[in-house]
Amino acid sequence: MLEEPLSTAELLEQWREATRAAELADRLAKLARASVERSDKDALAAQEIARIAARAAKHAERTAHVAREAADRAATFAQENRAESLADAEAAVSATHAEETAARNRYHHAERAAHARHDDGTTR
Repeated sequence: MLEEPLSTAELLEQWREATRAAELADRLAKLARASVERSDKDALAAQEIARIAARAAKHAERTAHVAREAADRAATFAQENRAESLADAEAAVSATHAEETAARNRYHHAERAAHARHDDGTTR
């Protein structure tokens, strides 16, 4: 059975929904980033810095994979369910942005702690 081509109005609605989902994801990522930055004020031990940097690399790889899956799910969801809510797709995008933000912040915090210890002359 052949699917009918989407009208320009339907395509426009999909675009608008995807844009709203991306904007929501960005807003949630900013909130997550602010929360992580506030909670990451405590210093980490030097041994933890190496582990955090390694985890950040793994998270970045996983985040890229999750982002692709989220984009695919969002596109499929919008195509098949354009009359329904995009809450699931928005949640997937938001989770992806939040995970990326948290991984980036953990890495930057570890780097700041390492530099601070280096500047203080400590090697731990």
